[in-house]
Amino acid sequence: MNLDEKPTVESIRKMVRHLEGVWSRTHAKWEVVDSYYQQTFRLWPDGLDRPEWLKPARSRSIVDHATDHQLAHEPIVSRPPVEDDEEAKRKADRVEPALKAIMDEASLLEPSLTWKQVGKHLLLYGYAVVEDALDTKVMQSRRNKIRQGRNEPDEEFEQRQRVQRNKSKTMMPFRVRAPHPSRVLLDPSEKQPRIAIKHGQRRSIDLEDITRNRLNINGRYRRGDVTSWDSEGDPFAWVMTDEYWTECWHALVADSKLLFVEKNTWGFVPFSHAFAGFGQQVTSIEEDDPSYLAVGVLEPVMPSLKAQAQAVAGRHNALLDATFNPVGTTMDSSELQDQLSRGDIIEMGNRSDVWRMDIPQLPRWLFASEEWLDRDIEQGTFTRALAGIREQGVSTVGQQAILSTAAGRKFVSPSRQLEHLATRSASHILQWIDVIGMTLTVQGHQISPSDIQHDYACKVSFELIDPVLQMQSRELGMREVQQGLKSKETYWSADARLEDATGERRRLLEDLIRNDPEVQKILAGEVMKEAGLLDLIERQQAAQEDGAAGMGMGMGGPPPMNGGGGGQPPPILGPDGMPLQQTMGTPPGPAGGLREMRQGLTPSVPGPSRVGQNRAG
Repeated sequence: MNLDEKPTVESIRKMVRHLEGVWSRTHAKWEVVDSYYQQTFRLWPDGLDRPEWLKPARSRSIVDHATDHQLAHEPIVSRPPVEDDEEAKRKADRVEPALKAIMDEASLLEPSLTWKQVGKHLLLYGYAVVEDALDTKVMQSRRNKIRQGRNEPDEEFEQRQRVQRNKSKTMMPFRVRAPHPSRVLLDPSEKQPRIAIKHGQRRSIDLEDITRNRLNINGRYRRGDVTSWDSEGDPFAWVMTDEYWTECWHALVADSKLLFVEKNTWGFVPFSHAFAGFGQQVTSIEEDDPSYLAVGVLEPVMPSLKAQAQAVAGRHNALLDATFNPVGTTMDSSELQDQLSRGDIIEMGNRSDVWRMDIPQLPRWLFASEEWLDRDIEQGTFTRALAGIREQGVSTVGQQAILSTAAGRKFVSPSRQLEHLATRSASHILQWIDVIGMTLTVQGHQISPSDIQHDYACKVSFELIDPVLQMQSRELGMREVQQGLKSKETYWSADARLEDATGERRRLLEDLIRNDPEVQKILAGEVMKEAGLLDLIERQQAAQEDGAAGMGMGMGGPPPMNGGGGGQPPPILGPDGMPLQQTMGTPPGPAGGLREMRQGLTPSVPGPSRVGQNRAG
């Protein structure tokens, strides 16, 4: 099959049958894994009349604890500058927080957190798929032009224009999804697939929107062959669909009907996949099957999980037999039951006519066998230390850290695969922004094609941060900066994990500017002006100048110096009664002695020492 040729319904069906055959054994195995995670697996063989309701949650807790504690879900984006000049570094620093905000927003727009769901798929099935998409509804809303109605008031029209301007800037069309691995058929032998088929169900009304959004303003289809879909019967009916992707073509088949075929102008297949790394391909050439690679954490220990569940259920049944020990009698059973229902005193002819059945005594080796099963499950999955449970005999934090680090190496491979999948999605988003020519603002961060410079390189990482180790790393980094062994930018990126280094330098310069006394005097004047206090101060100063001038003329002497003599206005006083340049912006320590507090807070509190205050500053 030539992937560059225009697809048809028959060619798409042929490819679906081929890929379903490739993944058939893997999908069948995943159904068994689902039964253990959902706790629906059969506990006893068929034909045995034994209770099935008691099943420990061990299989589910293994996957959930591993996902929550060993795979981080908060992406950290790093973007290398395209060139070595300062302008390229500033653009790279602008891209990093904007791209992180886009990925965070895209994850929150899905029903479940995207990267947590991807991590769970890697651990549960040993395989995960990530889908990158553009929301056609959002793109249509961004392109819509607001026109004023014939009788629409100007005020309402301006309001709709403001809303549309906000949509065109902030509505994010990017979607990053984590579909179930069985819904997407990819070539398991290629990390970057050349062909992808999303095989599943869609609602009828969604199919109608997909075909309608491909119309232009004149009511014609923009490109490709499109067949409209009508959902008049049941808009929410589920329809089996096959969405076909290659680097050249994009097509959609619904209910054996080709809805559209169009060229893939994106230039890439918007799906990425990865194996967790727990599996291993077998030696036999005839057994070249992805089921040997798609191995999750539960698959090696499923027999032990069933045996442990059977042991727990059997011991619980023995507990019920001992608690509700049946009564034996040589009398008529209905007569004895009637006597017991009337009270604790019963009538019997002989002491041996009524007795309790013997309680089975469980041997000690029965409990030892369950301990062996527990150790086997723990060694096959991960130790309980990674779930926050301290091992027996471990008494120090260092010992626990050593054990946790050694056990955490099991999750290095799925963590790296998760980072690679996220990096591919971030690169696709940058390519979309550049090709479409989109300027987007997300969570206060703006990104535009001029910042990308036609380069889509980036790296997304998921780091598990220990607060104690992070504090030690930051303290060591600050010492190295003070000693001149490390730059501030390296400290920000490596130790403090700051993404926007350019913005941080700008904010530091703004802090220095605000500490300048002249700048603070101007800012204080603006604040007083906004609060309506500046007019009062100016009127008070004018009244003082007039009074001082009158006194000078009546007495024949010059005006007082503190009243603005010589044409200089009196100084503006701060909240503590001191001049403004002495109140704000004075450096701490001995240089800031002008603003020292020399009186106590209350009459019963002694005044602070000058030496102690200078040392504190």
